[in-house]
Amino acid sequence: MSVIMPVHNAMPYLHKGLSSVTSQTIGVRNLELIAIDDGSTDGSGEALDAFAAEHPGLVQVHHQEASGTPSAPRNRGIDLARGEYVFFLDADDYLADRGLEHMVAMAEEHQSDVVLGKVVGHGGRGAPRSMFHHDQPRADLYTSRVYWTLGPWKLFCRSLLEDHHVRFPVDRRTGEDQVFTFLAYFHARNISVVASHDCYHIVQRDDGGNLTSGGMRLPAHREFNWQTTLELMADLVGATVPAGPGRDHLMKRHWEVEGANELARLLRLRTPEEQQRHFEKLRDLLERWYTPGTAARLHPDLRLAYHLILTAGLDDVLEARRRKDDMDLTGAAGRLWAALPGRGPDALAKGDTTTGPWVEVTDGVPVMQWLDDAAARGTRLHLRGTGRLDGVPSDRLTLHLELAHTGTGETHRVPAPHEDGKFTAEFDLCDAIGPLDDADGVWEVRLNVAVGGYETTVPYGVRLGGPMRRYRRLRVHLMPRWRGRFGRVRAELGFGPDGALQLRCGDRAVPVLRGIARRLRATGESPHQV
Repeated sequence: MSVIMPVHNAMPYLHKGLSSVTSQTIGVRNLELIAIDDGSTDGSGEALDAFAAEHPGLVQVHHQEASGTPSAPRNRGIDLARGEYVFFLDADDYLADRGLEHMVAMAEEHQSDVVLGKVVGHGGRGAPRSMFHHDQPRADLYTSRVYWTLGPWKLFCRSLLEDHHVRFPVDRRTGEDQVFTFLAYFHARNISVVASHDCYHIVQRDDGGNLTSGGMRLPAHREFNWQTTLELMADLVGATVPAGPGRDHLMKRHWEVEGANELARLLRLRTPEEQQRHFEKLRDLLERWYTPGTAARLHPDLRLAYHLILTAGLDDVLEARRRKDDMDLTGAAGRLWAALPGRGPDALAKGDTTTGPWVEVTDGVPVMQWLDDAAARGTRLHLRGTGRLDGVPSDRLTLHLELAHTGTGETHRVPAPHEDGKFTAEFDLCDAIGPLDDADGVWEVRLNVAVGGYETTVPYGVRLGGPMRRYRRLRVHLMPRWRGRFGRVRAELGFGPDGALQLRCGDRAVPVLRGIARRLRATGESPHQV
């Protein structure tokens, strides 16, 4: 196992990173630490030499002139490495004691070429989270969230890097890790995720001198590629990955992250001339790589901005970004539209959906919903959960629960007042659907979400929230029998074949606890996108 550490003026953080290597439970006899001192002037080089003297056979230190980029020392470390696996440890950061052990075990068991270990942030430095909800022995690059972490702090099979000559570009000050990690992902036979254990700790330096933030000294004699990371990665991914849903998924990450950064930069530029040049560069890039498949995956505010770059002028784009939290969301022709504030509702209400500063976003705002609690007392039903439209501010939403008879289609609606999408609805079934002896059959519980004249309805309860997934907090009870005109009527709350919450009245009712237990064994992560 080769741990590669690029070092440039990393004191005093360096000491913790070094000691974290010797603390690895995988055993120092299975390790080599390759430290590349990239022109440090703060005593980091001397600290490395002293550490190597204390740990002969474990540490090799190499000194070189300052390169101005983490790429050069990392690449030199790859060339010197002898281990089956390679891990890149930034000198500002440190490993969890069992970090390498967990990642190597995952790689060995599943023949993984790349393993992501759970990352923890410190000092205000944000760590990637969306890909670490659960362990993933086989994570698909084109459907999972692994592509949303492109930092180099991962376990790589060295043969993968050598067979495909995967290296960091040396002409980049920042963004070099995205190129390297994308190519490793692309060529990997298998990608795995260790989420059940903390593996790596990233630290925000007090002086802002992290390597990944461009904190290395810039040599006067070096020429660097100042192309934006968005341009770099959009062109690389577009040229490498065949067109289709897989490429759209990867491109979403760049339009969502680097693209949003470039839109923010557009606002910060000081002169109209600079803004116009930047606007035209973004338009050229969008014309090359922005597809309907990618657009459908983005939040409405980004989708509107990119649409305006392609179809309108700089002023409209600037207004869209300055007022992105105030954009109009309007329903028209059964679809949802995002528009510049005050520029869409009237025209869209008249049916004019052809031209204007607006874009349809219906397929980009799926319902996010999960069930946190369900209980019945007498004829009163209590439901607690969350409902949102992805990318739409929750204070604009109106929520209702619906009880829909699966046989007759009869539907009754109950308000679900909410705060930030979290609601509690309690109502009497006799008031909602009438006398229970007339309500024989199956009633599906649905969630209705409305915004700006647009509404959509989905089956409710297909995913369980945290409280429902913990047995000790489960509070769903069998509903008692009621005496109707024709004797005793049984009504029970449970889950249907598709996982939706159902109320069953009459002889077809089933025990609710059995259904709950079955669902708990099969439940996935929440929130769930329907």
